[in-house]
Amino acid sequence: MSHDREKDHDDDLGGDPVCWLHLLCPDCGAMLTSEEPCPRCGREHPIPDPS
Repeated sequence: MSHDREKDHDDDLGGDPVCWLHLLCPDCGAMLTSEEPCPRCGREHPIPDPS
């Protein structure tokens, strides 16, 4: 049974990136969810490619 438990644990790989810094507005720190201007401060900038 412990073998099945290990297999299930390995299936949980993936998910959110380790660092979300590339998604923060550099002016005010708001979390950006699109390429539209920052909803908090209005700065226009695209979300950079994290790769």
